Amino acid sequence: MVERRQDRCPPEGRRIFFKEMMMAFLTQYVSFYVSPFGEKSVTDELNVFLRSHRIVNVEKRLIDGERGTGWVFLVEYGTDGGKNTPNASSQRIDYREVLKPDEYALYDKLRSLRKTLADKSGIPVYAVFTNDQLASMVKKPPKTAKDLLSISGIGESRVKQYGEMFINLFLKEEQVLSEGQTPEEQGKNEKTELSF
Repeated sequence: MVERRQDRCPPEGRRIFFKEMMMAFLTQYVSFYVSPFGEKSVTDELNVFLRSHRIVNVEKRLIDGERGTGWVFLVEYGTDGGKNTPNASSQRIDYREVLKPDEYALYDKLRSLRKTLADKSGIPVYAVFTNDQLASMVKKPPKTAKDLLSISGIGESRVKQYGEMFINLFLKEEQVLSEGQTPEEQGKNEKTELSF
């Protein structure tokens, strides 16, 4: 006969065990692509992330894909229920409320471009640029790679991979506005042109 006695485990031990069990449900994932010929900024970004989060697991795989041969690091990290993460005090932001209508229209175009690039590369959208970074671009439109690098969290590798496409979108928007059309009118014209 097996006797189950919980009083052998002190209450503090039960709390620690329960907390560890709950942490399995409070983990998130992020991936990093590191090229053997890439810039040091990518590995620096990975190292900063690893130092600033409670890491649960790291998987490393060598891949040969569209972007060349390199290492993909899948990092599983704990959120501690939101208590010890860097963005613990921040809440989800509704950018429709934060941005002006014309800024939000541009933000939405940036999100569409980001989604297209992420789908093409087979990576999550936040690996291209985060919502916060897109909103920063809208508030202060980048004209050069240096402008993109001035945005928090954007390193040289992301600028090299995606910067030109995002800057071109801003230049196109600027050209549309200088011609006197609103972005909505330009969108209607583009849809009309595509339907022929």
